[in-house]
Amino acid sequence: MAVDSSELKDIILNAKDLPAMPHVASKVLELAGNPDTTAAKLQQVIADDQAMAARILKIANSALYGCSRKIKTLTDAIVMLGFNTIRSLVVTSAARNMYIKSGKTMGLKERLLWEHSIGCAIACRILVSVRHPQLAEEAFLAGLMHDIGKLVLNQYASDVFDEIVQDVYNEGRGFIEVERELLGFDHTEVGFMLVNKWKLSSQLEEAIRFHHSEEEFNENRLVLCYLDLGNNLCKKQGIGFIEDPDIDLVSLKSNEVLGFNEGEFEALTEQLSKTLESEMEIFV
Repeated sequence: MAVDSSELKDIILNAKDLPAMPHVASKVLELAGNPDTTAAKLQQVIADDQAMAARILKIANSALYGCSRKIKTLTDAIVMLGFNTIRSLVVTSAARNMYIKSGKTMGLKERLLWEHSIGCAIACRILVSVRHPQLAEEAFLAGLMHDIGKLVLNQYASDVFDEIVQDVYNEGRGFIEVERELLGFDHTEVGFMLVNKWKLSSQLEEAIRFHHSEEEFNENRLVLCYLDLGNNLCKKQGIGFIEDPDIDLVSLKSNEVLGFNEGEFEALTEQLSKTLESEMEIFV
């Protein structure tokens, strides 16, 4: 059932009404982008949010980052992982809090959205490490935030979003198609607005805005291409609402740019499965 979406669209796409980046996270991102910032200063700010500090230490010690020795303090984490990685871990912590409905738990819908986002983030990081390791953190954040617009839709219009989810799940249709039919806009627009409000990066905004637009996939938008591959790898594995084991990753438009072969995808898929099996609970 279509809804009169003009008022809803005005509310959702109005930056003033979108969730703000938590204060500590915003301060950390500001400091991490300043070349004069010291590890001690960054540690001091992160320590003001004990939950964030604890989560950063847990993730820093995960197999995903593969440090040779246990990281015991925030200062160790900052020095060993670097400001860019700390930035993505802070955004991870801030984003996760948006998925908590009440108290300290996620509902089933929110958990599926979050698990897909984390799966996609890790898939992007694994994929990019093969060809363009310098893009690892930006690709991770693209995977993490690509569907954040769905979460905002769930918060502002939960009844309509429930209907969207049911249609996607039962009819096998894509989110974009159903969102545009019922709302007149889609989660890519909403996600773009949120990331713009959070001032993360223009590259990240671009990846989120165009991650369902194949015509935008090219060698000048590598993060966008990695995001598409990571997203489809998760769909092929059934990580999230959609499971499509028949996706041919090799023939995807994004892979025309990146050029992975079947053998590489098999190895990367196995690596993703092992990583998620051992690390997912750290993020959830």
